[in-house]
Amino acid sequence: MLKKLYLKLTNILLTILIFIYLVLEELVWERIAEPIYGFIRELKILHQVERLILSLNRYALLVCFLALFVAVELLGIIAIGLFAQGQVLLGTVIYIGKIPIAAFTFWVFQVAKATLMTFAWFKICYDKLTVLIHKIKTSIIYLNIKAKMVSVKTWFKHLMTSEPVRRIKAALGFKRP
Repeated sequence: MLKKLYLKLTNILLTILIFIYLVLEELVWERIAEPIYGFIRELKILHQVERLILSLNRYALLVCFLALFVAVELLGIIAIGLFAQGQVLLGTVIYIGKIPIAAFTFWVFQVAKATLMTFAWFKICYDKLTVLIHKIKTSIIYLNIKAKMVSVKTWFKHLMTSEPVRRIKAALGFKRP
């Protein structure tokens, strides 16, 4: 009896965490951070920065990357703390403000990945994180929630292009694209 309760509570907690992960991946990464990352990657000035990064000694590179990474994570923790305290607007501003820094940090990681992987402990952590993300993305809970989210997105897109919604938009003065 206690084991069943434990399994149900664990399942509920995992479902909530995976849902949050999916929402953040879908909304934050795909809609906001990935385009920022693409923009950052194309900036000509960063080609010079890339050469500078590649010329750094591996310890200096590690310190620079970890400073950026820790700053991004601390901003995320601060934002979550503000959400928990009910300061949603300030938490949202901080979270949105960290996105360009996170995209830049991801770019630095992509540029310096080979050098960073020369640290055995870093490579072990990276490999374990990759395995964990793979386990999450292949879990039944993740796949079910992802399928439901796709279904809801499809329904919502269909709803927004339906005739009644078009008439309401027209009545409110919205123009067709």
